[in-house]
Amino acid sequence: MFHGFAVVLVLFIYCLNFQTGWKKHCWKPSLSQSLLLLLILATHLEPTFPEPLLKRISDICKNAGCWLVVDNTYEYFMYDGLKHSCVEGDHIVNIFSFSKAYGMMGWRVGYIAYPTEVEGLATQLLKVQDNIPICASLISQRLALHSLEVGPEWVREQVKDLVKNREIVIEALSPLGEGAVLGGEGAIYLWATLPEKCMDDVKVVHWLAHRHGVVVIPGSACGSRGHLRISFGGLMENDCRAAAQRLKTGLEELVKHGLVQ
Repeated sequence: MFHGFAVVLVLFIYCLNFQTGWKKHCWKPSLSQSLLLLLILATHLEPTFPEPLLKRISDICKNAGCWLVVDNTYEYFMYDGLKHSCVEGDHIVNIFSFSKAYGMMGWRVGYIAYPTEVEGLATQLLKVQDNIPICASLISQRLALHSLEVGPEWVREQVKDLVKNREIVIEALSPLGEGAVLGGEGAIYLWATLPEKCMDDVKVVHWLAHRHGVVVIPGSACGSRGHLRISFGGLMENDCRAAAQRLKTGLEELVKHGLVQ
């Protein structure tokens, strides 16, 4: 989604690769001398940024005169006692969505929190809203309102069931070796590094689908070739076990013999 916006605006996109330890190395004072206009924290894999880190990122962006957009779509998808943190400021726009937490994918309802004290920002936001989406359908708005009235406790109860799925899929990824899997602290995805001899992730995805009957997402679709993105959401435990077994069998074959036809 964000990539599409950047393409329309003819902006240069610089993607950070968390595999290289970006948390430790990418937030440098030199950012203040850069041409960076907007930083987006899309937390689909790891929505558990510690509050001190979020504040640090916020301070660096503010000092650089850079907007910070934080995607909070997975705010309720937290595990192992971790809690979601949210930052605010006159340079920050927070994005929220009903799509994942309330299972409203396709209903296209969400909301943003923005600094009202920034002169002209509301007008610019309204310009976009009025000319692109206009508004959500009436039934979508009513469903979203009901979701807010019910509150997040219902969501948290549903999320509890995902913990077992996460464990099942992590075990299925074990053939890739220690340190090959990241994520799982939040959201519904895991990130796996492919063996060096099989770095064409698109081919691997096609191979897993056709030979082993299991579907995952190529990392290149998320900006990182040679990786897989695996979801452990949207499945009952028994279905997850069946899919995970297919995935594990496929990865074992991939590691030992490569893309066997």
